Amino acid sequence: MNTLSTFKTVNKAKKIALGLCISFTASVASIVPAHANQDIDVDSLLNLVKQGQARDDSEFNSRIQRFNTNKQQQEKMLLQAKNKRTSLENESEEKEASFAKNETDLADAQERLTNRLGSLKELFGVLQQVAGDSKGIFEGSLITSELNENSSTAGREIFLEDLIKTAGSSSKLPSIEELEQLWFEMQREMTMSGKVSSYQADVVLPTGDTVKKQVVRLGSFNAVADGNYLTFDLESQKLVELAAQPGNRYNGPAADLESAEMKEGKTNFTGFWIDPSRGQLLKIMGQSAGLGERIDQGGVVGYIILSLAVIGVLLAIWRMIKLTAETARMKKQMNSDVASDDNALGRVMKVYQKNGDADVETLELHLSEAISSEVPSLTRGVNWIKIISVVAPLLGLLGTVTGMIDVFETMSLFGTGDPKLMAGGISQALITTVLGLVAAIPCVFLHTMTNNRSRALITILEERATGILARKSEQLSLAKA
Repeated sequence: MNTLSTFKTVNKAKKIALGLCISFTASVASIVPAHANQDIDVDSLLNLVKQGQARDDSEFNSRIQRFNTNKQQQEKMLLQAKNKRTSLENESEEKEASFAKNETDLADAQERLTNRLGSLKELFGVLQQVAGDSKGIFEGSLITSELNENSSTAGREIFLEDLIKTAGSSSKLPSIEELEQLWFEMQREMTMSGKVSSYQADVVLPTGDTVKKQVVRLGSFNAVADGNYLTFDLESQKLVELAAQPGNRYNGPAADLESAEMKEGKTNFTGFWIDPSRGQLLKIMGQSAGLGERIDQGGVVGYIILSLAVIGVLLAIWRMIKLTAETARMKKQMNSDVASDDNALGRVMKVYQKNGDADVETLELHLSEAISSEVPSLTRGVNWIKIISVVAPLLGLLGTVTGMIDVFETMSLFGTGDPKLMAGGISQALITTVLGLVAAIPCVFLHTMTNNRSRALITILEERATGILARKSEQLSLAKA
């Protein structure tokens, strides 16, 4: 034991000596440079060393004093930290014990609640499901737009949200009043879905403006305002007017329904189109192309076909009017012996009268010439109708080929993944074919009618000329006899 103490003492002395040597060296190093340019004797050097040693001893004692002071403070802080740690450990043990006890109590309470609920737990699960389904139906129902306008009946979605949370909670059970309220909301939805109602509501126009309009609701299927169909937007919870209406065929009954609702005191019945998809079919029908859009899809070829069809129809109408008037004049001439210049038959009869003294062969030539000169006026424009009836389907075929070329070019550039990219070319191909047939079919009928009418008049002229020649031949035969 004494040896160990001696060893520690020696080590401590070595450390102190080493520190003094370092301090002395530093002191000398700091003193000597100040007198480096002066001659220092041995006595002066001894004094300098003595002064440096005294200063080093003073600094060393000061550091020892500060170290002892800090050591006491650190020991005090360490003691405080240990005491605090001990306190926190005790508090943690208490809380862990309390947590374990609470978990046990909670499990026991949950078990008692489950046992007491019994079959009611399954009932509350079904109640939560029914409330969720009803909430989804109510959110997209047109009836909600009417109820939202009445502050006393609004807020059923909030009630259903609270009921769903309550039914799914294990700490709170739905009350009898809440169950009855759910029953009432479901019954009200069914009752109002079977009625036609008129009320004031905010309507969002296609321009984005919101205006107040008189809305007519037909159950939960459709809503109309000013003859236009409306849909119910889920996000804004407002009625929105369809930007593209389905057409006059469907908008007309909508206007009739509004006017029927406006007559009070009478039961008015009117036909109306019902959309069972609650607006989805109306949107699809509004997006479908109308007659004008279909014609536009035909492009330049389609417009050329329609122009030819119009020309053919007008030409046929003009020829039918002319031939009808000519037929009337010729019938009038057939009942008169006086030849008139206002009809073909009268002009042929005048030729006969001018050449009445000629022989049969000469008279036949004059009559044939007169009839031939009348044929162009009777058949004028008829062949053009025939040409249009032939050219229109060919132009439709041209549009078909052009459209299919566009389709194949689109397929080569973008592939066949998106059918919308090919819709333009296919539409042009089909529409031009349809337009060509639409133009050709009536032109064929009109050409047949005008051609038959003109041929009938020519036949009358030929029959009259043949009769004249026959009478002339008989007269000559009797004269010879």
